[in-house]
Amino acid sequence: MENNVYLLQEKLNTINSQPTEFDFGDGKVWYKSHRNGPTGIGKTFEDLLGKKEDNLPLPDFHQIELKAHDQAENSYITLFTKSPNVPRGVNTLLRERYGYKDINSDQKILHTSVTSKMQFNAKSNRYFMIVNDPERESLILRVYTHSRELIKDDFIAEWSYDILKKSLNNKLKTLAVINSSTKVYNKIKYYSYDNIKIIYALSLEQLLAALEDQKLIVDLRLGVYHSGKNLGKTHDHGTGFRIKYNDLLQYAYTENLN
Repeated sequence: MENNVYLLQEKLNTINSQPTEFDFGDGKVWYKSHRNGPTGIGKTFEDLLGKKEDNLPLPDFHQIELKAHDQAENSYITLFTKSPNVPRGVNTLLRERYGYKDINSDQKILHTSVTSKMQFNAKSNRYFMIVNDPERESLILRVYTHSRELIKDDFIAEWSYDILKKSLNNKLKTLAVINSSTKVYNKIKYYSYDNIKIIYALSLEQLLAALEDQKLIVDLRLGVYHSGKNLGKTHDHGTGFRIKYNDLLQYAYTENLN
């Protein structure tokens, strides 16, 4: 793994030895964004590495997960995506029981951000909260009425500790945060990739600590297919476990590469 880390640093050195695509007069190498929107910073870096885009639950580069991060912003980093694994079909149950009408169809959807503190979703008119249950060895999604009364349903949506450990081990044994800079000229974004911070072996215990401290956010993004063979069925856009960059550094073991 150590060799892979230094291979990544060599790749960054090569990227920063190329001719700049725009000269801002600061001596840095800038690359025009390869994609519009907030994912442009990561897509551009992966293209420069020669990595093809995929949605596999595996690390991006030689067993290293990559996250490009704008140093000027304390933005959220998506650690991994994982829907509740209990019970079977839980995404559809959540969407149909607690969702709200999609403006593009008569089907229900559910997009909401959840922490270990009650969060109100105005569209759903309900509160949502994630609770750590050590006895069940799982995280439980609890739903409350607008008057904060717990809804006792016939199912419990949960993430088992085992499935969370698997997600951490598959994606985040080694995480490389590519600290980057962004500039805009003539409405076009340019990125400079400055240095790398390595985060090692984020553990379940660290994840649970971040949840307890209300630093970890879980984004439920449950939609529906609008066409094709899956018309009307639940479309999981990725239930993301996210944390702000500066907060992540408080829970993880890190190393700066030069």
